[in-house]
Amino acid sequence: MKTEDFKPRAMRAPMAAQYAGMSRSKFLDLVAKGQAPKPKKPSVGVTIWDRVDLDEWIDGMGAA
Repeated sequence: MKTEDFKPRAMRAPMAAQYAGMSRSKFLDLVAKGQAPKPKKPSVGVTIWDRVDLDEWIDGMGAA
């Protein structure tokens, strides 16, 4: 596997926002309003978003 083919499953806020195609502040605003996936907290001080959750959310955006 080439490095450029690697897609991380767990993403911090800046990468999750970029993956969703928006600014970090807009992404976190949507999370706070319950309109974007909630993060997971695997340990103290670590907050991540699962790429699968983001994909499902993005796929459902046009369904409303």
